[in-house]
Amino acid sequence: MKTLYVTRTAPNPRKALILLASKGIDVDDMDDITVVDIDFASNDQMSDAFTQINPMQTVPVLKLDDGTILNDSQAVCEYLDRVYGERSVMGNDVVQRAQVCSMRRIAEFEVLYNLMLAFQHSHPSKAQLVEQVPEFVVPSIARATKALTYFEKSLDGKEYLVGEQLSFADIVLYLGLDFGKILKVNPDEQGENLARFYNMMNEQFSIKKMTKA
Repeated sequence: MKTLYVTRTAPNPRKALILLASKGIDVDDMDDITVVDIDFASNDQMSDAFTQINPMQTVPVLKLDDGTILNDSQAVCEYLDRVYGERSVMGNDVVQRAQVCSMRRIAEFEVLYNLMLAFQHSHPSKAQLVEQVPEFVVPSIARATKALTYFEKSLDGKEYLVGEQLSFADIVLYLGLDFGKILKVNPDEQGENLARFYNMMNEQFSIKKMTKA
């Protein structure tokens, strides 16, 4: 039995949960994966037991049947995409995979990463975990919002970023927009296309809808 370690409200593990859900798969109903919820509020990720599984103390982590550990969100999602479901969220051919990769990396490193950096250096919950540098906050948010103009243009006349179906790039962009709300970056105020895109994705994959009761 495989084991998937997640925190259902954080962006990186949500990538895996949404990827499966986009294929019509409920992670809690899978026959060959056991889900373990790691409570970051209680610092479960810092326990000796979890640190032995993942010394980086991050989620998601996927432990395979043979004991192989995948402890990076991209690696976990690549595995889940190839093994489960009928279509690939990463792209259906070599060109589309390259396009999805390009869009995903921009969404991750320019939008999501910068918003997570701003959160890390401003939120009280992180004060005891990292050496906070308040000067990082405003420039990081500015860089993320600047990058959103690229995606506003990319979504002009399109439902999704690449092709006619939801891809992993859409998932990462949505998570960036959703996480931005914590920092008062309103996804409805970043342009008409982004507002439409965000609300379409949020209707299906919001934390409320994706969190196990």
